[in-house]
Amino acid sequence: MFTDPYAKLCLTTLMASEFEKTIYFDLDTTFTAYFRAGLIRPAKDNRIDIYVPSEGRLLPLVKDVLESMQSSSLVIFDSVNSFYNMFNVREKTLGGLNHLLSILVMLLVRRGADSGIPVLATTMFRYRHAGGWVESPASRRLLQNKSAVRMKVEKKDDDSLSLNIVDHGSIPAGTEILYKNTAVTIA
Repeated sequence: MFTDPYAKLCLTTLMASEFEKTIYFDLDTTFTAYFRAGLIRPAKDNRIDIYVPSEGRLLPLVKDVLESMQSSSLVIFDSVNSFYNMFNVREKTLGGLNHLLSILVMLLVRRGADSGIPVLATTMFRYRHAGGWVESPASRRLLQNKSAVRMKVEKKDDDSLSLNIVDHGSIPAGTEILYKNTAVTIA
């Protein structure tokens, strides 16, 4: 979970650099923009396959991701909140989109569990609506209630990245992990 998109970008960049092959399902296109601009570069032996879905290409991309997961070492599904931006959302279609999103994430998680591949799904904890900030429906329903591990990432004043454990099977809630020198800079 995140409230600062830059902190999330730093975390996903850090995670992608730690694994040999990362599948990056980029719904908000922030990572893609930094990557294509050369601001994010994988380590020499690491590979990042980026998928940027749209309404008409969503299902073929999901199929490609599921088929290529076997040869990957990490899947990042970024950012759950941006899923709704692909569609013309009306109140009566929101339930169906929530169901589709849930199925999509569960397919990725199931395939990841079967293959021993972790799946990291990111979500903004809140979003701007009608002049104020409200908790994201995706955060509340899907990820907060069904995640095996829940973490919150924040950028500190000293440019370190703080990863706070909210819920984890073996790490106590409230544990903070600090990463130093995590700024995304031109390589």
